[in-house]
Amino acid sequence: MEGKKKFKAAMVVVLNSDEETLLLKRSGDSNWMPGKWALPGGHIEKGERPKDAAIRETKEETNLNLNGINKLEERDQVMIYYSMSHSGDIKIDFEHTDWAWVSYDKLDIYDTTPNLKYTVKLALEEIK
Repeated sequence: MEGKKKFKAAMVVVLNSDEETLLLKRSGDSNWMPGKWALPGGHIEKGERPKDAAIRETKEETNLNLNGINKLEERDQVMIYYSMSHSGDIKIDFEHTDWAWVSYDKLDIYDTTPNLKYTVKLALEEIK
């Protein structure tokens, strides 16, 4: 039997009451997907659970406190969560240059990271 799956990153589909998704625009000098619109998230630190990393990264990147997250999907080495429960005012960190609440039908307007629209669709299906 194989050991426990090791995740390298965690991300969160953050939804507001209008079922819009929070997107963050990655800075142009980012190591991964520069200039693309992405979900909050990042690397899991040594000894950290994926869920805790997702909450921490969202706080660091957006200043939002997630009051509850739910597991959505495991993809490669990434654990994906979703949340509709958050508080605080959005203040993006140095890794990002912009942010937006975007409805599902407007996602195609944004130059997003791979599979983002599919991931948002999964989250929207979960909350129905």
